[in-house]
Amino acid sequence: MSAPILELRDVYTHFPVESGILFKRRSGTVKAVDGVSLALARGEVLGLVGESGCGKSTIARTIMGLLPATGGSVWLEGKNLTAAAAATGEARRALQMVFQDPFASLNPRLSVGEALAEPLRVHRLRPAADIPARVAELAALVGIPARSLGKYPHEFSGGQRQRIAIARALALEPRVIVADEPVSALDVSIQAQILNLLAKLVRDLGLSLVFIAHDLSVVKHLSDRVAVMYLGRIVELGTACDVIERPQHPYTRALVSAVPRPDPEGERARRRIVLAGDPPSPLNPPAGCPFHPRCAYAVDACRTTVPSLAPFDGREVSCLRVGELPV
Repeated sequence: MSAPILELRDVYTHFPVESGILFKRRSGTVKAVDGVSLALARGEVLGLVGESGCGKSTIARTIMGLLPATGGSVWLEGKNLTAAAAATGEARRALQMVFQDPFASLNPRLSVGEALAEPLRVHRLRPAADIPARVAELAALVGIPARSLGKYPHEFSGGQRQRIAIARALALEPRVIVADEPVSALDVSIQAQILNLLAKLVRDLGLSLVFIAHDLSVVKHLSDRVAVMYLGRIVELGTACDVIERPQHPYTRALVSAVPRPDPEGERARRRIVLAGDPPSPLNPPAGCPFHPRCAYAVDACRTTVPSLAPFDGREVSCLRVGELPV
């Protein structure tokens, strides 16, 4: 693979927990992201999946610099974004984000046209006279009529607001977009429209996309590769077809087994894997493999040894017993 456009190198994002009123002291650490390494190729869509609380959104915000990394580094086109000198200007314009809730990420005091024009003015990418034409071009790119540019966010539906948020992310002509569950709050039919729009933009504009979601069927539809995350760590990484159709890690198998099937006969015949207990707290993660308290195949070594991502069957898996599990 050629040099990645975006790379995470052993990234940690921890949050200190303090107790006390007058004299605060550190009583613990929430390990939201605990040593993640990922690479995104040019023009690739990388899906990041996992249950709520596994650290997906924290990774997105760490990539964007909205949260400081406790350790490790984030690299964009050979520049270390965790270094202050590289975290501004062109490097930041090349990296944009689409948030889960577009209503919360759009300024209710600005019309849609003003919201799309604002980044162009701030970064001085267009002469003032050319901004209205660029705003109309961005709106047309995502399917928003030019006559609607004078309206405010509350006058649009959820799907239309997400289109506006995507247009705003495209305003600075980025090369990488991080989309944090951009369709999870939308109806199924609207989800399909937004997914098809993202796929078209990736294809037509040559974008690279980090697509975060918890719905595996959605991720498979859009992604080239999939990374499965559990308790702040990547447990399986490979092509979308390999990971979703032939999962190897016990946690990935449980996720895949929970995806409903449109065929009633197949739905009745499938075997659902129900995990025991709740996910451990990132404030006090278990020793050894983070998944071992819920894993039906755990052995003594899983309780003391932290597995690393290792190549297996065309993908990377973080499991001491990979290859020994029943098919």
